[in-house]
Amino acid sequence: MAEHLALQICTFLIWTLGVAGLTWLFCRYGIKNRTEGAGDDYFAGGRALKWYICAGSLMLTNLSTEQLVGLNGTVFADGCLCGIWWEAGAAIAMIVTATVFLPRFFALGLTTTSGFLGERYDLTLRTMVSCIFMVYYAVVLCPLVLYTGALAVKDIFDLSVPLWVVSLVIGLLGAVYALTGGLKAVAVSDCLNGIGLIIAGFWVPIAAINALPNGLSTLFEDGSELLKPLVERSWTIEEDEVARAERVPSVPWHVNLTGLLLTNMYYWSTNQVIMQRVLAAESLSNGQKGVLFAAMMKVVGFALLCIPGIVGILLQAYGVTFEGEPFVVSKPDEVYSTLVKAVMPKWSLGFFAAVLLGSVLSTFNSALNSASTIFGLEIYKIYIDKEATGAKVIKVSTIFGAALTILSFVNAPQLVHVGTIFNFLQLMNSIISLPIVTVFFVGIAASLPDAFAGKVGFVVAFVTICAGQAIPDLQFLHLFFICFVLASSTIALFTYVPALRTLCKREAVPETYVCDKTGVVDMTPWKPMYFIAAAILVLLVMLICSLQFASFGLHIAFWVCWFLVLAALMWFRPVVGLIDAGEGEAKGKEVECKADAGAAKDEVAM
Repeated sequence: MAEHLALQICTFLIWTLGVAGLTWLFCRYGIKNRTEGAGDDYFAGGRALKWYICAGSLMLTNLSTEQLVGLNGTVFADGCLCGIWWEAGAAIAMIVTATVFLPRFFALGLTTTSGFLGERYDLTLRTMVSCIFMVYYAVVLCPLVLYTGALAVKDIFDLSVPLWVVSLVIGLLGAVYALTGGLKAVAVSDCLNGIGLIIAGFWVPIAAINALPNGLSTLFEDGSELLKPLVERSWTIEEDEVARAERVPSVPWHVNLTGLLLTNMYYWSTNQVIMQRVLAAESLSNGQKGVLFAAMMKVVGFALLCIPGIVGILLQAYGVTFEGEPFVVSKPDEVYSTLVKAVMPKWSLGFFAAVLLGSVLSTFNSALNSASTIFGLEIYKIYIDKEATGAKVIKVSTIFGAALTILSFVNAPQLVHVGTIFNFLQLMNSIISLPIVTVFFVGIAASLPDAFAGKVGFVVAFVTICAGQAIPDLQFLHLFFICFVLASSTIALFTYVPALRTLCKREAVPETYVCDKTGVVDMTPWKPMYFIAAAILVLLVMLICSLQFASFGLHIAFWVCWFLVLAALMWFRPVVGLIDAGEGEAKGKEVECKADAGAAKDEVAM
């Protein structure tokens, strides 16, 4: 036992210190800034991130304990693979991000996604969205990541210390990365930890499947009903129950046609935590390739985030024993940690703990860095000290991030009272994201709606989604879609009905928005983008069919095709940014001035 403990500590320290050392070396010597200035280096990584750094950071920012613990717990509770749509289904939204959103964002030289709203609408709407992002990161995301990370580490290693102590240690480590190294340190450490997470992440389901009586045969034959991703009812279990009952699962098949795609689009197309590392790419093609590589990984992410939950059901049903003890899951959110303790070799738990800690730190420090960025650039620089230098904005943002860290420490232990973690996260996401995704979607899709119409739609979206929570038995993703249609229709009414606009003392016809195609990095699109995007959609169809019909042969064909598409994606190189640092800085200032001028003009019009 003592030998195992010593080895676990050694592997933990080797991986953790190795990642820290390599991150420092990469940031100091390996990445050359494409633009100059302390602020751009801290908040946008010097716009120098290669596609693989963007992809690795995207994957690890998304893949954390709220996913490993939460989504596996949801799948275990649902008794089917309907939760796969949060993972593999997100690839559709990521394709939209690469093909539609990124060219618009890069053309404006943005550092924050809410900056698009300042250019497209006005400063007020931009600030409203920035404040929502900050509150969400402070009250929901950062505490949730700390709680699930601390819960996983505490359960896996049977720690007797209070949960808040583990949360405190994780939060302090994350704050060091986010507040001292900026976006570049966060992105590089994410990429390095992502390599370890892929190794450890696939290790768990492979070892768990091997523990089944007949391995994959048991999974595809005896567990065929559990593998279905398209269901209307399944045998679910809730936290306080001992037997399953037939009910509607968390993601019935019909929500894929309504609110789920919109929720995924919010997360992958407008969420500052995700988009900040893509906006720091050294060129548009690097950003697009990074997003599509991450989409490829999302298609197979179900193996890490969903299959362990299904295997947990089968292990418990067959009464499989580990070291003489039967495999038993006491509550859904504990299925992953219970599985890890059962199937992973004792000596490997140190490495697994380091990788798990890396995934927790990734999401936490990414949210912390994004919240600090929004406060510094969207609040402090605009409303408090317009003449502040880049160094001063960084200092203020760091202080704000430290305060946010303390608030997360206080809020994290309170989440012990919520039900299934992943469902709680998605419910909060739906309330927060609806007004945001509405104004972004309309702003991208149409050029006529102005700031006035956008604000009316924003308010309608927020009011309807909050009021809709009181409607019993209405699936929250259906509610999301209904409220989105209402809000978008409201924007259309206040845009295209002259009599209504005149009644509200506005111009009968709003001025058409025209976007200047100016960027601070090379704007050449990645040439094979549409080919790779189409291939990803074909892979997604193959995956869903193989699981729905429990076809082992088709599933093997899916994996073969996936590796072929991945090889093709890796083969085609992105365009390297061709704008030198001085020109990039000048263009960045030009774009920022245009955005601020446009925002001021719209504000006067209001």
